[in-house]
Amino acid sequence: MTTFKVAGMLTMLVVATVAAACDQVKSPTSPSVAARPALSLVSDAGAAAVTAATTGQPTPTDLTSRGWTCFTPPVPNRIVCSHPNQGSPTVGNPPPQDRPATFTFWLFDASGVFTGTELLIRTDLYKGQLCESTGAPYEFRPFIGYYECVHTPGR
Repeated sequence: MTTFKVAGMLTMLVVATVAAACDQVKSPTSPSVAARPALSLVSDAGAAAVTAATTGQPTPTDLTSRGWTCFTPPVPNRIVCSHPNQGSPTVGNPPPQDRPATFTFWLFDASGVFTGTELLIRTDLYKGQLCESTGAPYEFRPFIGYYECVHTPGR
């Protein structure tokens, strides 16, 4: 076979594989109870993201088993999950100067149902941006020194 025929066949194989995979993906705004995909080439953290993308229903337990840190903040009826090695904001007044620029968390209600994502931006980096989910400015959280935007599914 010529190089072009082999390259063409490989391209068709990749396209077919991607198309088949895309056909299996469900919208994260429309949860389903589909079985988890069998993935052997994905890291544990990546598997959690794939599970979320394909089933729409990750749980704090799923994420914790893959190295995420989930905790219950002072906000009632909420569970917050942080991806591996991210950590969480330090409470302090004033907040530490060497803190991370941003944090991104996955949010769940008290029963473990995914409710959205949270983006925190350090006070010195926030310049009045609007939260895409609400169209309103981010909310300032003085006890951690970050501005917060919560993105809910479907918005």
